[in-house]
Amino acid sequence: MYAGSTGIQWLHVKWFIGDEQGTPLPMAEVLTGPFWFWFAVTLTGLLIAAVFNEPLQRISFIAKLHETLDRYKRYVPEVLRVGLAVSLVMQIATRSYLAPEFAADAWWVVALQFIAFLFLFRRRTLALVGFVLLVLYGYAIFQYGWFHALDYVFYAGIIYYLWIHRTYASHTATPVLYLTLGFSLAWAGLEKMTMPELSFGIVERFDVPTFGFTVEHFVLISAFIELGLAWSLIVGILNRFVSILVTLVFIATTTVFGFTEIVGHTIIHALLLMFILEGEGALKTPFQFHRSPALRYSFVLVNFCVLLFGLMALYIALGS
Repeated sequence: MYAGSTGIQWLHVKWFIGDEQGTPLPMAEVLTGPFWFWFAVTLTGLLIAAVFNEPLQRISFIAKLHETLDRYKRYVPEVLRVGLAVSLVMQIATRSYLAPEFAADAWWVVALQFIAFLFLFRRRTLALVGFVLLVLYGYAIFQYGWFHALDYVFYAGIIYYLWIHRTYASHTATPVLYLTLGFSLAWAGLEKMTMPELSFGIVERFDVPTFGFTVEHFVLISAFIELGLAWSLIVGILNRFVSILVTLVFIATTTVFGFTEIVGHTIIHALLLMFILEGEGALKTPFQFHRSPALRYSFVLVNFCVLLFGLMALYIALGS
């Protein structure tokens, strides 16, 4: 979703292209030789991560790190409250809502943001914050359509979290956040994969280093990195490590793209910090569903293919 000195995989192209429009390529034009090569590399990386997921957690200093972070799980709801509060303030200041590309062009949108900000000060009113976010997300769908709104489907996860975090179903909140944020990252990766011309312009405009790769290969690699990390979050592979990695990349790239990136990233930073503190959550992750290692590894690889090609077909259909 974003770009910087470490790559374009974290650049959300729609934040920087203004009024330019793009149409996804047909799937036949996406599935080129380089695509299949980097697809194989991504599958190999996911397989390695799956194989070492549990052995790495048994290393003494990593186990101690997990124990230390587990002590701070009780602060997870407060992290979300602070993250939402800071995000709302910056969105109000920039006349946007939910994301930098969504213009707050009606007075009631700003009023709802201010009301949500006030509701964040009391735990009893957090469910009302969720209702306000639902109205704003629905308005984004009405204004911009599902194609753009799906970039920010993690707001659906936040709404769910705010509604059930103090109920008997609170143990399901973290998996839903992983799923929705992972989906958002994957959806943004498909933007680079199916509409690469938009990313080419960003690389040239901001003089992003491509580390010896052609611009075309660099954008494709970035898309696969984003999809691989998204799938790791969804299935529960090295969740804390992936969250720390993405957070560090966000921090590094902020110096390149400035305040717009800060406005768009703050809420995602909050979610990633929640993941770092929470870990896998109370429920079994999809990766842990099977006991057999062979079935676990097959599950990761086969369903990544389902995710990639299924979402690509949907992305192209909606974008066209």
